Amino acid sequence: MTLRKKSHGFAMIEVLLAIVILAIGLLAGSRMQILGLNYTQGASTRSYATMAANDILDRMRLNPGGEATYNGFITTGTVPADQGCAANQCTAVQRANQDLREWARYFRLGDATGTSTLLPPGATGAINVAGVRTTVTITWKDFIAGSETANQTVSVGAAL
Repeated sequence: MTLRKKSHGFAMIEVLLAIVILAIGLLAGSRMQILGLNYTQGASTRSYATMAANDILDRMRLNPGGEATYNGFITTGTVPADQGCAANQCTAVQRANQDLREWARYFRLGDATGTSTLLPPGATGAINVAGVRTTVTITWKDFIAGSETANQTVSVGAAL
């Protein structure tokens, strides 16, 4: 039984093929890592939006006399002025305006620095009060793998 030796040319092709397969695998792994980071960011933003919606609902629960002031507020509109409620006794309407001002900061509005703590640029929020049912809706655009996706929305309702 005689074994033939492989030619050097054939061995080089095998090595080249192995390198190409390894490179494709590394590229696929890199792509999965990038997508994973983007999806994690999207989930984090969804959590922040839910927290922001619950924040204003909690503020509204603490101020039952200000329902009419909260109703119809949209973060793309005018943000109420500082009511000075931290230092002074405020009425229910003043407290509601202060709450809306502070809530608008989630959307990069209402403060001198224009900085946000949580939500991405362009996020918007709206409050709708219908009887005892209050709905807070927050909308933003996610970015996945460098491209903008459709609007993402969190809508939280509560009976107040």
